[in-house]
Amino acid sequence: MDQVMDAPPSGTVESDYETIAGMRYKEMAASKGKPFPFKHAWAILQTFDKWKLRDQETAPKKSTMLRMDDSEDEEERNLGKPERTKKGKLRVKMEGEASSLREKMEHMMKPREELTTKTFETKLLITKKKKEVKLAQVEEKREEAKRKADLEERMIKLKEAKVWKELMVEEKEHMMMSKKDMDQDQLQWWKDYKEDIAERKRMFRGASSTFRGDTPMSSCGDGGVDDSTRAYGDA
Repeated sequence: MDQVMDAPPSGTVESDYETIAGMRYKEMAASKGKPFPFKHAWAILQTFDKWKLRDQETAPKKSTMLRMDDSEDEEERNLGKPERTKKGKLRVKMEGEASSLREKMEHMMKPREELTTKTFETKLLITKKKKEVKLAQVEEKREEAKRKADLEERMIKLKEAKVWKELMVEEKEHMMMSKKDMDQDQLQWWKDYKEDIAERKRMFRGASSTFRGDTPMSSCGDGGVDDSTRAYGDA
């Protein structure tokens, strides 16, 4: 406003001074293109003695105002550059301390992160080993069960073979008996005993085929006793 009043543009009147001052204010870099926000305050304060003293001061020249704007532009350009003032040195010091603290924290956290990683890897390895051991135990139990089943099957076969052999020996001895001197009662006993042997053979063969399928004895045919009887013939 002082600049406008000291050197008003040609063709303007006093009522235009405020508008022209407002336009010049917006052109200043510090205003960032925004209008003066305190017109209501200025309208009151300009009548106070503090502000009246300004009328006795020499208004700054336009070149001085331009240097002030340039100074503000330079301040914006230097933003982010090392500051030489006490405040700037303090800021640099604080930033350095913060950076050092971050480095120390990172240095302290790194071993902990490595330990956590190693612990996790160790747990995974232990879990994997446990699974392997458990699978090995399951497989071992399966093999043991299979061995027991094979052994039981062999024992059953041996027992069946023994029983079958005893039946065959008993049948052979019975069939080798002479019937010449036998009376009717003795002949009837001989026939009944032969039927008893045949029945036991049929029962044994049926039990074996039910539990294990075909057995070595099944190759003898259904009429084992009758076949053997025919082989021996009537003595």
